[in-house]
Amino acid sequence: MRLARRALFAALTMLVLCAAASAQALRPETDPRNLSPAVGTGGPVAGPTGLFTVYDGQTIRRGEFTFSIAYSNFDRDPGNVDLTEVPLSFNVGLSDHLELFFNTTAWRGIHVNNPQNLSSFYLPNSQLKFPFLGSGPAIILAPSGPNVGTIAGTALFRPRFNQPFVQWPFVGGSAGNFGINAGIPQGNTGFPGFSATLGPPVGTANSGNFGPADNFPGIGSVVGGILPGIVLATTTLPPTLLNGAITVPATFTIAPSYLPDAPFINRLYGESSFTSFVVGAKWRWTGPRNPLGVGIIPFYRYYPDKADDFSGFNQLQRGASPGGDIGDFGLIFFLDARLSRSVNVSVNGGYILNSNPKGTFPSGEFTLLDRPDEFLSGIAFDFPVNKYFQPVLELRTTQYVGGRTPNAFENSPVDALAGVKIYPRRWMGFGFAYRYHINQQDRSMFEGTDFNTQVNQITNVNPIGPQPITVVPATTVGATVGGFPRGFIESDDANGFIGQFWIGRRNARTPEFLPNQPPTVTLSASSGTIVRPCPPGTRSRSGGCPGDYSSTVQLSANATDPDGDTLLYTYTTTGGRVTGDGANVSWDLTGVQPGTYTATVEVDDGCGCMAYSSTTVTVSECSDCIPPCPEISVSCPSDVQAGTPATVSVNLSGGDPNASVTYNWSVSAGTISSGQGTPSITIDTTGLGNQTVTATVEIGGLPPECDRTRSCSFSVLPIVTPPECRKFDEYADLRFNDEKARLDNFAIQLQQEPGSQGYYVIFGSCEGEADQRSARAVDYLVNNRQIDRSRITVVNGGCREQLTVELWICPTGAAAPTPSNSATVDPCPQCRRPTYGRRRARRRGGRRGYEE
Repeated sequence: MRLARRALFAALTMLVLCAAASAQALRPETDPRNLSPAVGTGGPVAGPTGLFTVYDGQTIRRGEFTFSIAYSNFDRDPGNVDLTEVPLSFNVGLSDHLELFFNTTAWRGIHVNNPQNLSSFYLPNSQLKFPFLGSGPAIILAPSGPNVGTIAGTALFRPRFNQPFVQWPFVGGSAGNFGINAGIPQGNTGFPGFSATLGPPVGTANSGNFGPADNFPGIGSVVGGILPGIVLATTTLPPTLLNGAITVPATFTIAPSYLPDAPFINRLYGESSFTSFVVGAKWRWTGPRNPLGVGIIPFYRYYPDKADDFSGFNQLQRGASPGGDIGDFGLIFFLDARLSRSVNVSVNGGYILNSNPKGTFPSGEFTLLDRPDEFLSGIAFDFPVNKYFQPVLELRTTQYVGGRTPNAFENSPVDALAGVKIYPRRWMGFGFAYRYHINQQDRSMFEGTDFNTQVNQITNVNPIGPQPITVVPATTVGATVGGFPRGFIESDDANGFIGQFWIGRRNARTPEFLPNQPPTVTLSASSGTIVRPCPPGTRSRSGGCPGDYSSTVQLSANATDPDGDTLLYTYTTTGGRVTGDGANVSWDLTGVQPGTYTATVEVDDGCGCMAYSSTTVTVSECSDCIPPCPEISVSCPSDVQAGTPATVSVNLSGGDPNASVTYNWSVSAGTISSGQGTPSITIDTTGLGNQTVTATVEIGGLPPECDRTRSCSFSVLPIVTPPECRKFDEYADLRFNDEKARLDNFAIQLQQEPGSQGYYVIFGSCEGEADQRSARAVDYLVNNRQIDRSRITVVNGGCREQLTVELWICPTGAAAPTPSNSATVDPCPQCRRPTYGRRRARRRGGRRGYEE
C-alpha cells in the first residue's frame, strides 16, 4: 500500500512540475463553450472537467477552479437497487494542460427492491421475509470441523429459517441444524447436527489485495468468498424407502449474487456518509487551441469503511461502499473533437484496478470477496448553442472484467443520459439530466437459461444423515417459467436523474493580438501521369491505354492559416491551362507534347504573408499500340416456321484488311444444308418445332489476342393447324315444334362455347322456302333462347329435292363452312300455294277450294 501511495505522489509531483513550466493561453472570446466538472457516479468518478458521466478533452486554465455539488440517482442490478449519491468535488487548473481534482461521496442512500436476488441478505446476521422474517435458503460451503465427516468441502443446501442470527464476525456461531429434529439419531454419518458452527475461514491470512477470495465454511459459497449461493425456489421430493419427503432446491445458484457497488448490503434501505475519497489529475496532451483534445485521467480512490471491526462491516452492510482494503487505482483515456462551432464529440475508455475487501477474524485477516475490475467506456455529444446553453447526450457502460468471485447474476450496466448544462455566468451554473439503465435485469435476459445445469449434485441433509441428491431437471420442478427463473424477481425501475450546481473562478477572455503568421499549403493532383490512347485504327495490346482517357487532372490545395485569414489562390503552370478558382481547380493538358509539367499555387492571406506549393504531372504516349481486332457480329432470323430454311450470317468490321480469315460453323440442332466455310449458312429446320437453335462461328486467321467466336440463336415455331368448324346437327323437313327441340340443343351448345359462331345452313326444296324457314329459326334462337343475333349466320345452300338443315358451330378463327349441295335442283320450282278446305271455301262464297 505504501508503494502505491509513493508512486501516486511521484506521478502527481511530475504533473505539477510540468504545469509550472506551461505558458498561459487565454480562451478566445468567440468560443461559446464553457466548462464545468463531471458528476460521475455509477462508475466514473466526479471532479475532472467534463459533461455528466463522460469526460471531455478540455481542462480549466491555470488559476481557475470549481466547486461542485450534485445529486445523482441511478439503478443497478442484481437486486433492482436504487442508489442516490451526493458527490462533492473540487478541481483547480495548474496550467493550460493540467488540472488536479478531489471528490468525496458526502452522502449515499441505497434502496434494495429485490433483496432475495442478493447473497448479502443470506449472511448469518441477515433475514428475509417468507412472509415471516428468518434466514433464507442458500447453497453454502459445508461447515468444517472434527465431527463434520464426509460433507466437508461440499456444496450444502441450507433450508430457510435454519441459520440462527449470528453477529459479525460470524465465526464460532451456530450453523443451525439443517432441518434435523433433535430426537432423531445421527448414526455414524458424522453430520454435526446441533453442534455445527460457522468458520473459521480457510485460506492464507494477510493474503494479497488482488488475488482470489478465501473460503468461509458454513457461511460462503464453494467458489470462494463470504457470500453464499442463493436458492430462489424449492420443491419437495416424494418419500422413498430410506427417506421421507425432503425439500430440495429447485432454482438456485452455486456462485453468489452480489452488487459490485455494495456487495455486503443487507438492508432494504441504508444510508451512509463520506464513503469514498478520490484524488487525481486530468492531463491534456494536445495544445489548448487544438480542436482535438487527447489525454489521460489517473486517479486513486480510497474507502474509509472496512471490515476490520463490527462498526466498519456494519457500514458495508448499510451499502456504504465495497470496502476495498487499499483502495482502487484508475486510468481513463479521453479524446474529444470540435466537429463545428456548436457540436463536440467526446470518447472515453479506461480501467480501474479494484482491491479486495478484507475482514479481521480471530485467526487473522482474510479476503471476503475477489472484486471485479472495471473497464469504463463512453461516448457523448454536446451542443454549445451559445455560452449559456449546452445540451448533452451520453452513452456509457461499466464492464466488469478480470479475475473475480463469480457473480451468478452479473450485470455490466449500460446507461443513456440526456440533459442540459446552463451557464448564467462562465464561473457558475447548474445542470439537469435524465438517466436510463438500458440493460436492467428483466425477463428477456433469462430466456433459454436453466439454472439447474450449473452443477450435477448438491448435498442435502435428511433424517438419516447427509445425502447427495441429484437436482431435479428444471422442466420437472419449474425452475424456469417462460424462460424466467422461478423465484427471481425482475427489475422494474431503470430510471434515474442528475442535478448539479457548480461555482468557481474563470480567467477573463481577453482578445489576443498576435503577429500575423503565414499560411501553410500543400498542392496535390488527382493523378500524376496521363497516358494518351493509341492512334486511330490501332489499339493497346495490354489494354493499359484506354480510349476514354482524360487529359484533365484535378488540383487540390490544402491550405490553413493560423490567424483565420481569408486566403487567395493563384496558379501557374509550365504547360496546359488552369480553369476555376479557389482551393480546387482543373488543369487541362490537352494538346501538350509528351513530358513532365509543373503546377504551382501561391496562397496569400491578404496581410503580406504568402505560401507556395507545387506538383507535377507526366504526359506520355502509349507504347504497345497494334492494329485493332475486328468487330464480329452474327445475325439470326427472329422466328422460323419448322421446315423453313433459316439463314445465319457473320459480318467483320475493322481489323486488318489484309488478314486471311476462315469460317467454321456449328449448330446446336438441325443440319447445315449449305454455306459451310463462308460468311453465310443455311440451316434445315425440318422437325425442330418448339426448339431453339444456336449457330456458332469460329473465325480463323485473327491475332491470338482477338476474340474469334460468336453465336446467335433463333426459335423454330411448330406447324399450327387452324381451327375448323364442326357440324352439330342435320335434319330434313320437320314440324316447327320438332325443329325447336333441335334448335334448343344448338342454343345450349352455343352458350357453353361463348366465343364460337353458329351457322344455320339450309337447302330449300322450292323457291323462297329457305328464307322463310331460316327467318323462323333465327327468330326462335334470338327471342326464345336469348342467343345474340351477331352469333348466328344464315347460309342459303341452294335448292334440293328435299329440304335439309345443317347446324354448324365454328370456334374463333375457323373458316366459315362452305355448303356442299350434291343434289342441286335447277331451276328451283315454285312452292305450291296452300289449299283451303271446303267449309272455308263455302264461307268465301262457294269458291272452289284446293286440297291441303
